[in-house]
Amino acid sequence: MQNLKPTTKGKLASFFRRKNKVNAIIKSQHPDFRIVVNRSNRYIKAQLLDKTGNVIGFACDKGLKWETKSQTAHAAWLLLAKTIKDKKIEKVVFDRNGYLYHGRVKSFVEGLREGGVVL
Repeated sequence: MQNLKPTTKGKLASFFRRKNKVNAIIKSQHPDFRIVVNRSNRYIKAQLLDKTGNVIGFACDKGLKWETKSQTAHAAWLLLAKTIKDKKIEKVVFDRNGYLYHGRVKSFVEGLREGGVVL
């Protein structure tokens, strides 16, 4: 981080501060299952992890085509909700991984709730 501009340093520092805070809160609850979100400029991905950190399910909006990225994310998470229901998992904790709760991350959670997942 030494060669970055001051504004970029500030944004990265804020992101890592949020990420550490969110992870500390979630891991202190000792959830059985959690969904971890990873976001890039083009796609959004999520993994369903169990207590030990093994990946149980995975969703990505890479192959889906909608008008906006938020709509694409919403459709992809309906598919993940179906996978969670097939595995008969009742409650899941959502780990936003330091990202702010708006835009694609928010539409992801709305898609999960529409799919019948309890967060």
